[in-house]
Amino acid sequence: MADFGPFSRREHLARTLLTSLWALIPVLTLGVGTLPLMIHATVRTKSGAQALATVPYGVATALFLVFDPDVSATNETVFGVAMFFNILVGTGHAFGIRSRVWKSPDAELIRPLQHRQRALLAAHRDEQAARHTARGIAATDPHQALELRIGRADLPDRAFPDGGLVDVNNVPADVLARHLTLSDERAAQVVRTRAVVGGFASADDLSVTMDLPPRHLDAVADRLVFLPPQEATNPGRERPCDGPS
Repeated sequence: MADFGPFSRREHLARTLLTSLWALIPVLTLGVGTLPLMIHATVRTKSGAQALATVPYGVATALFLVFDPDVSATNETVFGVAMFFNILVGTGHAFGIRSRVWKSPDAELIRPLQHRQRALLAAHRDEQAARHTARGIAATDPHQALELRIGRADLPDRAFPDGGLVDVNNVPADVLARHLTLSDERAAQVVRTRAVVGGFASADDLSVTMDLPPRHLDAVADRLVFLPPQEATNPGRERPCDGPS
């Protein structure tokens, strides 16, 4: 399917028709309108090369306007060559440059935005794919996930991309506060609690244990992983003495 950019199909067809009529001016005017058309193209494109290319059409226009074909055979030949040049060469030239002459300023403004949109969408897809792969490693081989530092958003320069995962059982409180939208006090309490209970098993476990508001973690649940804690833990999964407030 054709990509018409900022234009609808109907607008695209209308634009094609109008610019084609513009390019046919040399034919429709028997060459008289070729010079004005080329001057117009020069103004629109602001091109030095186009300005130079306009000169021959000016010369040809002058020739077939000055040389009366009824005076002599020489005049008729010069007149015919000049008109032939302006009609045929001018028409081909006009069709060759019409897209540059009539490019839409709106399209020039929108195109960079479209490129940014495509780049952001591609980056988002890449991030999702990286997250899916990293979560698969975390589920099947937690020890390898720990070695790859999956979910360790607190550690810079990690070699393995994980798509923005957060290892709830190992990142510090400030990372939890930022990614889980918790207050600093509640994030610190999560860190204390996970040390006592031996780490959380899932987002639901975290939510229930910490008595978080319903659906608080829904927006970030797909970014959370729960790897074996690397800090000292109590394997008995006892609840902390200072229960969540």
